[in-house]
Amino acid sequence: MQNSTAHLSYNELPPEQLQESPEAIIKQIQAISLSEYGRFAPQTDKLIDDVQSLFNGDWPMFQQCQVGYHTIDHSLAVTLATARMISGWNRKYQENQFSETLFSTAIAAALFHDTGYLKDQGDQVGKGGKYTFNHVVRSIEIAQNYLAENNWPADLIAAVGLIIQITEFSEKGDFTLFDDQKILFIAKMVGSADIIAQMSDINYIRRLHDLHTEFLEAYDIEGRESLQQRNIHIYESFDEILASTPDFYENYVLPRLRRFGRMDQYLVSFFADGRNPYFENITANITGQLLNSRVKWQRLGDILLELKLVQPEIINQALTRQKQLSDSLKAKNKASCVKNDPETLLHWLKGQTTESSRLGDILIQMSAVQPNTLRTGLLSQLLPDELINQLSRNELLVLLQISLLAQNLYDAPWVFEQILQMAVELLQSQAGSVLLADQEKERLLVAIHYSVSENEQNTSYAIDKGLPGWVFRHAQTAFVNKGVLNNHFLEESLADGDLDSILAVPLYSNGSIIGVVELVNKKRGHFNAHDADILTLVANVIASSLSQVGTLLETC
Repeated sequence: MQNSTAHLSYNELPPEQLQESPEAIIKQIQAISLSEYGRFAPQTDKLIDDVQSLFNGDWPMFQQCQVGYHTIDHSLAVTLATARMISGWNRKYQENQFSETLFSTAIAAALFHDTGYLKDQGDQVGKGGKYTFNHVVRSIEIAQNYLAENNWPADLIAAVGLIIQITEFSEKGDFTLFDDQKILFIAKMVGSADIIAQMSDINYIRRLHDLHTEFLEAYDIEGRESLQQRNIHIYESFDEILASTPDFYENYVLPRLRRFGRMDQYLVSFFADGRNPYFENITANITGQLLNSRVKWQRLGDILLELKLVQPEIINQALTRQKQLSDSLKAKNKASCVKNDPETLLHWLKGQTTESSRLGDILIQMSAVQPNTLRTGLLSQLLPDELINQLSRNELLVLLQISLLAQNLYDAPWVFEQILQMAVELLQSQAGSVLLADQEKERLLVAIHYSVSENEQNTSYAIDKGLPGWVFRHAQTAFVNKGVLNNHFLEESLADGDLDSILAVPLYSNGSIIGVVELVNKKRGHFNAHDADILTLVANVIASSLSQVGTLLETC
């Protein structure tokens, strides 16, 4: 069945397709608590439920959250990043771990840190963006009142207020106010998580639109001149915010993270594989290396339309028929696969066997295209004309060898690893993986891995974090290289370990994105657009073979 959502452009993708659900985030926070302390404390469980109710408008004093950026989703993302840093710290400093009480304190501060955007009951002015430049004071008041009502100790209530104060963007944060060094470390983690959650958001560009809308409300209500007198920069347009993102990252985010003592280093400890997936998301968001390129994978129907070989209404009819056939074929008896005997093969070659749910076959059955027309479209999909002249003789030879090897995939799955190894060697990388999506578990599972070293490899990755998750969610190719730009603002974006470059391309099967092909650590130089083009071609070969294998597995 054609999955059109996966192939919309980034700005067309609905937010729910790009964001992890609150329920999934809460489960991860609970899992961290269980791992660290053997339980999820009742007061922390109640805290999360109550703050969700607050944002939903269930508290008598406040309205439901109306702003688009500073929502419960953002607060939970900050909370999860904070919990992961604490866990990473505990793993690194097993003799000096954070207590369960401090864990709960951190969760409280992270959850409440942006509640100051919520409007009071009866307030009819704006949506809450007007509180942009004074929301921290309101957040502290809301948090401390709640904690006092729920009998939290006075010292922890005060600590939550100090921690939230650290998240104030316009101030550096006064560390001398903290008597307890552990509380100070928690504050630095929450402050770091606030920045990292924003910059690594899988839906970053759309969320910037929401943030700009909040700014506009604050500008209108507080007055631009008044804000400028307070040395607050006025963003005149969304485009200005987007264009200034690299400078914001270099001149504000990194210095602030350094001032906080690089608490994000504990994310590397948490994930325990030398990678910081939050910063992989950040670099994909801000470096401009998102490839809306010459060799972006396209649906067959789109290619045929671009080549003016089929009318749009014919494609729509074929897609409708494809869905119907896909559903009906799955329900049929699975005894319909092609057998390897002359009579059955002859029957199949003459087109007298079962219907196919592939779009190209449907178009032929509808007499909408001739086989030679379909051939043109498929070749343009698998090997775009504009790329052929850019490939060297050796690259063409390896791609030919990969294509020939792929013919053995039906009864020799080990060939996948050989193809991946050939891609790793062709692009002079240290390792590569084919990752397939498990949407239910929101993970990318490592199906095939090849490495020139003996390093241990993760078996799965979160679908909302890291460059592979970013590529899967956006259905677009991306690569990041450490220290590639003149100003070196990427130097600290990847982990301090052995990882210094990543290239990932989406993997499609029968019109739907099903996973990602990833290479890491270019041995000489950096990953570039040409490397991305070649890996896209390899992924196309793998995807084509996977589609055939999947069809056989469904019917046999």
